[in-house]
Amino acid sequence: MAIGPLSGYRVLDMANELGVYGTKLMADLGAEVIKIEPPTGDATRRLPPFFKDQVGAEYSLFYAYMNTNKQSITLNLDEPEGQALFRELVKQTDVVYETFEPGYLSERGIRYEQLQEMAPYLVWVAVTPFGQTGPHRDWKGSNLVGWATSGVLYMTGDLDRPPVVPGGSALLAYILAAINGAIGALLALRARTRQGRGQLVDISVQEAALGSAHENGLPVFLDDLLPRGRSGNRRLSTRPFGLYPTKDGYAAVLTQRPSHWDAYAEWVKEKTGVEGIVDSIWHSGRQRNQFQDLMDEWCESLTTQYNKQDLFEEAQRRGATITPVNTVADLVADPNMVARDYWTEVEHPALGLLRMAGAPYRLSETPWQAGRAPLLGEHNEAVYCGKLGLKPTELAALRAKGVV
Repeated sequence: MAIGPLSGYRVLDMANELGVYGTKLMADLGAEVIKIEPPTGDATRRLPPFFKDQVGAEYSLFYAYMNTNKQSITLNLDEPEGQALFRELVKQTDVVYETFEPGYLSERGIRYEQLQEMAPYLVWVAVTPFGQTGPHRDWKGSNLVGWATSGVLYMTGDLDRPPVVPGGSALLAYILAAINGAIGALLALRARTRQGRGQLVDISVQEAALGSAHENGLPVFLDDLLPRGRSGNRRLSTRPFGLYPTKDGYAAVLTQRPSHWDAYAEWVKEKTGVEGIVDSIWHSGRQRNQFQDLMDEWCESLTTQYNKQDLFEEAQRRGATITPVNTVADLVADPNMVARDYWTEVEHPALGLLRMAGAPYRLSETPWQAGRAPLLGEHNEAVYCGKLGLKPTELAALRAKGVV
């Protein structure tokens, strides 16, 4: 594997679905990420969707994607010997990244404050629903709870219907928190080069979700404390602005800039014969917003004449801002993504050849690297014997006792 920007750093990964994307980012950038799993396997190995091999064994594609380029070791933290092994690993580690409930590790004799005395350079990232402090620190959470408690859920969906979870089944609140965890780890590592000490990085899903939504955080909203209503697939700031139907799906239309409006209005006039749309009165977004239904009617009279890709290409030619709402099939066939080699293929010993999403960033000198997820306990010998110096017989005895 080529040298990545995080090569040389070692991360102990004890993250579930709440934070696992953060350690994936670090592993794909070259960090040595050792995933610590219980002997029965991490819970994310049992998350759908699943792939069945020829003998009917199931493998989680969620795990396969979220744990690329990592190593896997098994370790039972409920056992004193397992806790002792963890402390030995910490001595050789730069970052511990975990998502346990506050107090879970303390109950097992693992406390960051004590570990930092032993390893003052250690960076500890803790991602939890509500953070490590405050009256809600022990509250249970989920991706949905993150959106709900951040206020973002209130803003999403149609005004006359219940709120809609942003991203549907995609764990976007968790992903945001996980990314913040990875950023926090990098910031703490950077600070360590100047201060010589690591630090605790405390990430709250609630705060990460709120921080992503300017509609909830702009000072004017915080001043008047008035809830903003849901606007569904159309934005309230002007019209047309939002999602509109096409022959084969939906397209996103945006006409905030005068040049965009002019290109769009002339197009509607040509295709529908509506002369009034090019009247100067409609140059004002505020004026258009006063006649939302009329603007939507005119917009749909244009968009429904096209397939979404043809609509997009014609909009590009005219200088109008209209884009297709892509499905996964659309993305796989997208010529731009194909030309940029976005999709990557990796060989997995159980799953065979997998096509996966590629780099979320492109570095010319220290690039992101594709890789596969590990099998359960695949690196036990390499880590315990190679790094901690255990003898194979000692490792076998620990395995027999359920410690690894």
